[in-house]
Amino acid sequence: MLLLALTLAAAAADPDPLLVSLEAELGRTMDAWEGAEDAPYFLSYRVSELERWSLAARYGAIAFSSERHTRTLDVSARVGSYARDSSHPIRGESRLNMNLHTGQSLPIDASPRAIQAAIWEATGKEITDAQESWLRVQTNQQVTVDDEDPSPDFSPMPAVEDIAPRASLSVDLSTWEPALVAVSARLDAPAEIHGSSVSLDAVAETQYILNSEGTRLRQPRQWMRISMSAWSKTEDGQTVRLYRWKDVHDPAALPDLETLTAWADEIAADTVALRDSDGGEPYTGPVLLRGKAAGVFVHEVLGHRVEGHRQKDQDEGHTFRDKVGEQLLPESISIIDDPTIATLAGEDLNGHYAYDQEGSPAQPAVLVEDGIFRGFLMSRSPIAGFSATNGHGRAQTWRQPVARMANTIVTTTDPKSEAALRRMMAAELRRQDREWGLIVDEIGGGFTMTGRVTPNAFNVRATYAWKVYADGRPDELIRGVDLVGTPLVALSSVLAAGSEPAVFNGFCGAESGSVPNSAVSPSLLLRQLEVQKKESGSARPPLRPKPALGGDS
Repeated sequence: MLLLALTLAAAAADPDPLLVSLEAELGRTMDAWEGAEDAPYFLSYRVSELERWSLAARYGAIAFSSERHTRTLDVSARVGSYARDSSHPIRGESRLNMNLHTGQSLPIDASPRAIQAAIWEATGKEITDAQESWLRVQTNQQVTVDDEDPSPDFSPMPAVEDIAPRASLSVDLSTWEPALVAVSARLDAPAEIHGSSVSLDAVAETQYILNSEGTRLRQPRQWMRISMSAWSKTEDGQTVRLYRWKDVHDPAALPDLETLTAWADEIAADTVALRDSDGGEPYTGPVLLRGKAAGVFVHEVLGHRVEGHRQKDQDEGHTFRDKVGEQLLPESISIIDDPTIATLAGEDLNGHYAYDQEGSPAQPAVLVEDGIFRGFLMSRSPIAGFSATNGHGRAQTWRQPVARMANTIVTTTDPKSEAALRRMMAAELRRQDREWGLIVDEIGGGFTMTGRVTPNAFNVRATYAWKVYADGRPDELIRGVDLVGTPLVALSSVLAAGSEPAVFNGFCGAESGSVPNSAVSPSLLLRQLEVQKKESGSARPPLRPKPALGGDS
């Protein structure tokens, strides 16, 4: 009964009903299973209490408005031991399927007993599932070949306690409605814009993490995004779309109406120009990726392939598993992933946190140092040569944490100006006897495949690119191209980096769900990168113009 007594004593010092309930049920469960043959050796609770405000305007009117308040519990039980347990991959079964589990909604305003009963229900199911998985793991181990990497399934961690204030954010959507309506009308005004949206999203999240090792955390996260997008259909059936957004931790940092109006004018004009530009064509040769595009390139080429758990998954390609200590990039370039940094290059970073979803303190992970590959993003799943977490175990609700990117930051000791990068590009074009190269200004995201069965390749979704001629002719805007390739070839093609870092804030999807992250990079010049045509459609542009603003058609 010692654990239960300690947790109840700690709860008396903090009357948060949810914290009281979590601690009481954790202690009660571990005491009840003590000494049993199939008892969980580890149990953790993770609760996300979320307040979310969403507002969107289209065609100069409010299209959507909502406020939500939810609590979701994720339970993680492990049966076996740190060396081998119920989480161990089963050969022939998708890791994605193993990572899915059913969370439990918790009541918002209720007595500790009602909350504890919901926790008890979810805990019982999770322990039963873990016991069944442990039996399957033991059977699978007997009939399959030995693992390539026999590292333990889980690493012990000292207890951490940090009860921070709950997240606090107050959003009055009615005060934002006039601004979004006005900006939406401005964005939608050109006849060539076939659709547009202006949105505001705000989140106040308080996350609780408690486990049987003694970790006890309550951590806040405040996040707001203002965004707008516009799209248009070209005569050859392609949809062109531009998107602009800003993520902030403090509402006071959101753009004002004047700035948003300027954004709307720029996006509308750029979308129309892109619609009227020539389509791209397959190409391989020099490419200059401006800041945000360079950040996503690094994220897709390097990021997922250096997630620690993938190095012992025998369905993965293991692109960098045996590359530690090898030169990957010019010695002037380094890459770290550091969730402890909240702001960089004048922007709030979406991947900032103090503790990951396993309760581990956030730490910087050195990936590339002076061009040499140094290591991996680590959760509490050890791999050969890397036995401890560096605080990168992450997951959305209803998923189990694995190693994921947070704030991926590229730096250089030899920064080049934009003019110098263009001169280097022109020289490289002449060396390769090419008429033109590409500059990529903006991207709309990307994806990558890291397994053995599918091609180990990436795709960066360019939205705004330019042909740059070796003979000095004016740049030409083009549309409809994606950057594709394989990681080792792409990284070996990096020639130089720019002097001004740019921030791409977004969300990244993988088997542990969608998690917030950031990519920060200066521009990167590549000797060679492949470009393919973007997918197109068969539908024509609208046959009739949209109704004029104000109701006249």
